[in-house]
Amino acid sequence: MAFDTRNGMGDEVACVEFLRQILEKRRPDKLVMETVSRTRGKSDSAFVLAIWGTPKVLLNVHIDTVPSGEGWIGDSLSMRREDGKVIGLGTSDIKGAVACILGVLSMTAPKDVAILFSGDEEHGSEVMPAVIARGHLRGISKAIVCEPTSCTVGRRHRGMLALTAKFTGKGGHSSLADVTARPLLDAARLASAWGDYNDKYKEKGDAAYKGLCLNIGDIESDGSYNVIPTRSKLWASMRPPPGDDVRARRADLLAIAKETAPHAAMDTIVAFPPFASQDPAAFTTYFGEDAIVDLPYWTEAAMLSEYGVNVVVYGPGDVAQAHKPNEYVTEAQLEKAALVYARALTEEGLAS
Repeated sequence: MAFDTRNGMGDEVACVEFLRQILEKRRPDKLVMETVSRTRGKSDSAFVLAIWGTPKVLLNVHIDTVPSGEGWIGDSLSMRREDGKVIGLGTSDIKGAVACILGVLSMTAPKDVAILFSGDEEHGSEVMPAVIARGHLRGISKAIVCEPTSCTVGRRHRGMLALTAKFTGKGGHSSLADVTARPLLDAARLASAWGDYNDKYKEKGDAAYKGLCLNIGDIESDGSYNVIPTRSKLWASMRPPPGDDVRARRADLLAIAKETAPHAAMDTIVAFPPFASQDPAAFTTYFGEDAIVDLPYWTEAAMLSEYGVNVVVYGPGDVAQAHKPNEYVTEAQLEKAALVYARALTEEGLAS
């Protein structure tokens, strides 16, 4: 059964309800499904949490996807298997993990574990904070956040901060530029000031995560070479390294904006912390000698870690395949991940 969750609208709730029905058949001691209103979306998202016994570990997978885009051979929502690959939208990021977990559940009896299938990770990550704030994860000490790590163990990654700055003016003929508000120039000056701030910290962090990675993504306007714009909008993002304080970086950027462009209307799109696992070795019984790696992308492991949970990131699929046409995950990685999830779900470990 396929659900189109590409735009984070509507079908996320239907998909979670479908998963709730499957989980209910596995007789959890507690089963919670709730919706979450999204401040930046056009509809609600949702999550379902199944608990067996007294959970020692949480397995989490996000169920939403990104748009399929152009370049697909066949229907992106129709899964197909070719040459040891499972092809379809979201197979690598990260619905292969959903299939692994559901497959293991059909063959084993979960013990002292919780499974969380959650929406909205690709569209704002408003579900995970709601799950935490509503108290559903009290008592959880360890968690595996499923993302495409090629079945290696992710121990840390950068944070993510994204801001916009809007500027307005009356606009007019460019011959009056010296006496007219210039929204586009104001945006450019702020972008330059933020760039100077970033350049002061290029050596911050260790070798794997040097610098703040500030990016000026776009400056929009309705002007032209001979027209003073009436509006402009600056888009910028930053990726603070593990151990850095994303809230402090946001405060610094806003302070620069207040000094450089006091009339700008500021908006924070996201302000997600960096991630560093408290103790990856605590998961050895599940992963054995699998490589422990640094990740190039952000995950919701950061939110769980900030809450106080010892987290690692692990899953089938390659990030190089995620978010691209003809996305796939290999059958070999699905089989390997299923074994790992089975150990976590049953608390048997490698020694059993």
